[in-house]
Amino acid sequence: MTSIILIDPKYDHNVGAAVRAASCFGATQVLFTGNRVDVSSHRSKRLPREERMRAFRDVAWSRVERPFDMLDSGVTPVAVEIVPGAELLPQFEHPENAAYVFGPEDGTLPRAVLGQCYRFVRIPTIHCVNLGAAVYITLYDRMVKL
Repeated sequence: MTSIILIDPKYDHNVGAAVRAASCFGATQVLFTGNRVDVSSHRSKRLPREERMRAFRDVAWSRVERPFDMLDSGVTPVAVEIVPGAELLPQFEHPENAAYVFGPEDGTLPRAVLGQCYRFVRIPTIHCVNLGAAVYITLYDRMVKL
């Protein structure tokens, strides 16, 4: 099982991109926190049009207050973040059952969230990448290696 957790995302199109990436690469759920993205403003609680595709129905997605409580036992939370000691993605060995945790577009993962993660990985880029792009890169790397 593979899950995506977005902590306080700022833009609905990045939540949509995460759901689309999950659908493309076989992740089963996208959970997001915070109140900055309001999918209820979209007709029928749909994602932005440019991010929708029929297959996204295979992915459970919702806003939740306590995303780690929603994970099955045996899932390894992996923070995708620039922190001391984080493994580089090209050398990273993905857990079989993982929940990849991404911070907001305009910040980093809070200390309390980092404390709930067992592994830490960073994407080695010259500049930071868009949140949606980070999800795609991480899930693609997982697919190729597993």
